[in-house]
Amino acid sequence: MRRFRVGIAGHVVIDRVIGRRLSYESVGGVPTYAGLTVASLGHTALAISVIGDDGLAALERLRGLGVSVERVRVVRGAKTTRYEIVQLPEGGRRWRLLARAPDVRAEDLTLELDATYYGPVAGELRPEDIAVTSRLYRWTALDPQGLMRAFDEDGNVRLEVGSLDLETFGSVSVLRLALEETAALGYAEPSQAAVRLALSTGRIVAVTAGSRGSFVSDGLRLVRGRTEVEAVDTVGAGDVFGGALLVGLMETGDLVYATALGLAAVDQRVRHAGPRALDGDAIRRAASELSRKISVSEVRP
Repeated sequence: MRRFRVGIAGHVVIDRVIGRRLSYESVGGVPTYAGLTVASLGHTALAISVIGDDGLAALERLRGLGVSVERVRVVRGAKTTRYEIVQLPEGGRRWRLLARAPDVRAEDLTLELDATYYGPVAGELRPEDIAVTSRLYRWTALDPQGLMRAFDEDGNVRLEVGSLDLETFGSVSVLRLALEETAALGYAEPSQAAVRLALSTGRIVAVTAGSRGSFVSDGLRLVRGRTEVEAVDTVGAGDVFGGALLVGLMETGDLVYATALGLAAVDQRVRHAGPRALDGDAIRRAASELSRKISVSEVRP
């Protein structure tokens, strides 16, 4: 199997998670969760990020998860991005930004890579930089969550579409959105969001919807699946799905198998609290089984 070199761009975060059954503080962000997934599946995961000098311990944790930190810029005197994530009794989460690191620069995104996964969490990547640098790579994925977040004076997060136009990211291969983000874009159902966004953007679109499963469309087909597991912790599950989906597409180009790989990776992630390396061989075995079971339907425009 060819070993791909995948960059994951966005802030490495220190998450303070307050849950109904557990609370913890840990390294997080898309470079952590998508990165550990790419690494667990046997490829090189390179975090492209910026932290303050209060986040050096996070770099050691990333190394322990198999994620390269050679392209993480440490800014002395700056703060590392920190979020408080409260898991609500009725489901869903409440986010609050506690600190924010400096932006990721355009020049940070120009590297010798096979693919890049853009995962901003607090506006640290400029849309125009994503649009330009995504042309450099054969495969790219974008999670636009951090481009849709607005903050009040206390750091509380709300989602705003504003001037964001997903159709401007014409060189991005895959768009990955959570249910909350598709709702902010005006879609009532995740299946509707996946199909309509795929048709309007010409991209592969993945919508992760928690216990409802994941919905992936290329504009021709809608692939739907979910796993039956009692989740201990779902923080980062969407990033894990996105990382595995990208790997599956790079390896095979098969949308069904790539979706199954994402589902199998999430099944492992949610069984424990916080980031942990995954069993790549077990994920691949499970994906082979799942790919024969998940729903595939033809899109009717």
